[in-house]
Amino acid sequence: MKFLFHIVLLMLLPACAYAQVDSLEQARLDSLAITEADNFVTASILVATPSDVLYSCVGHASIRMQCPHYGLDMVYTYESESVTNRVLTFFMGNLNMGMTAVPTERVLADYASEGRGITEYVLNIPLEKRKQLWQYLDGKVEEGMNLPYDYLNRSCALACLNAVSAAVLPDTLSFGEWDERLVKKSRRALLGDRTDDFPWDRFIIFTITGTEADKDCAITEKVVIPTDLIDVLQKTTLNGQPVLEEPNTLVSQTISIEKSGWLTPMVLACILLLLAVISCSWLQRPLSILLLALQLVLGLAVTYLVIFSALPNTSFSWLIVPLNPLPFLLWRWRRWWLLPFALICICWSIAMLVRIWNPLVDNAYIVFALALAINYIGQLNQLRKYSNK
Repeated sequence: MKFLFHIVLLMLLPACAYAQVDSLEQARLDSLAITEADNFVTASILVATPSDVLYSCVGHASIRMQCPHYGLDMVYTYESESVTNRVLTFFMGNLNMGMTAVPTERVLADYASEGRGITEYVLNIPLEKRKQLWQYLDGKVEEGMNLPYDYLNRSCALACLNAVSAAVLPDTLSFGEWDERLVKKSRRALLGDRTDDFPWDRFIIFTITGTEADKDCAITEKVVIPTDLIDVLQKTTLNGQPVLEEPNTLVSQTISIEKSGWLTPMVLACILLLLAVISCSWLQRPLSILLLALQLVLGLAVTYLVIFSALPNTSFSWLIVPLNPLPFLLWRWRRWWLLPFALICICWSIAMLVRIWNPLVDNAYIVFALALAINYIGQLNQLRKYSNK
């Protein structure tokens, strides 16, 4: 009986082996079918609506990656280190940024709590490209928060565009007709257009941002605003297929962003200009002290950014011409420089107005420079009157 048992066992072993091989092959085929299914990985662009806070006044763009089979749903976004209680660190240029991955559920909850809306635009690119996109984003996360904070060259919108462009390689995105704004305007002007509803934010951005924002660059590098990113991608194709699908609202906006009050930077500058005119014949001394103090404060800020700060995009600013501490330091010898400085301010204002399509400074600064010129001319006249007595 033992002999017969061994014979039967030997006869069954090949069948069991073949059955095991078939089972493993079937499992491999099933796994392959899952990973090759078109919905195994999905990718989309998320765009959040703006708020009246400086860092979010143009909205925010990020990339959502999902793998339903493994229950993965993450949002990849460029973020900076917290600036709370670290404002000086920001202006020194010592703040870092990097790509982070956050569960989508938490992102949606955070924006909902702020009352901001989120719209999703599914990326219509092949499955292999979506997998490559996820690998690219994971690689950026692994690099950590070790990049100098750069709101212009590493903006959220530009980061998304670069990620998608890298993911589709060796294929390339075919951009449609570029909007005339993107073709003809500088990055500073594009930022200004999108912050018109927030005049004080616009004023601060134009104060901080130097001439790098005015230089010519590749048109894709001008896509620094989330709404511009969507406008570009909606005209973009990959191998003849549209890159974006129809939008879907994930979170509805519940806050109402109110327009700024009447005291905008331009209104304040106009008031100072009117006071400068008045000071030529009345209350000359107190109004001159006020204008000199404002010039000194703004001048110290601009001078620090240009000369001492490591903050990107601050290597030079045209604001340093009318806004610098020299008038305060040379006040004792003002008789000799009041007129030349006034003429410089007038010529500077005219030069800035010529660039009104692609502004180099906020328009409020042009009016303020004219106020300085008029005030200094008035001071010179007062000095001459006293010397003739």
